[in-house]
Amino acid sequence: MEKGTIYCIFYIVLLTGTTPALCMNKLEQEKETNNHKRFAVAAIPVYAGAAVSPWVWAALIAAYGAAELYKYSVSKTSSDSHSCAGNSGWCRDTCFSHEYIDDCHTAVCGNYYCCRSRI
Repeated sequence: MEKGTIYCIFYIVLLTGTTPALCMNKLEQEKETNNHKRFAVAAIPVYAGAAVSPWVWAALIAAYGAAELYKYSVSKTSSDSHSCAGNSGWCRDTCFSHEYIDDCHTAVCGNYYCCRSRI
């Protein structure tokens, strides 16, 4: 057998052997992106009935669209200073001495912290 024929057969084997692996890798990547999309859409009920800052509002509009926000009654405030944690806290730049930062609800406050009373 000639040297060129051996190289030809070798490359054909390499091409046919790696193609299924590449296809499987692409399918796995597509499944991962689909899972991420489902996870992101499932997060919007967290904001149901909440008033969010303009920065959070813009991010939600970009991610979900206006129709989804109106469906879940998400409203926009004129600034970052508004109530949070189901009206048991307030978004502020710094909390008072009798308040603590609620990390769970701070996401709706934009650049501020959700301050809740220690009492």
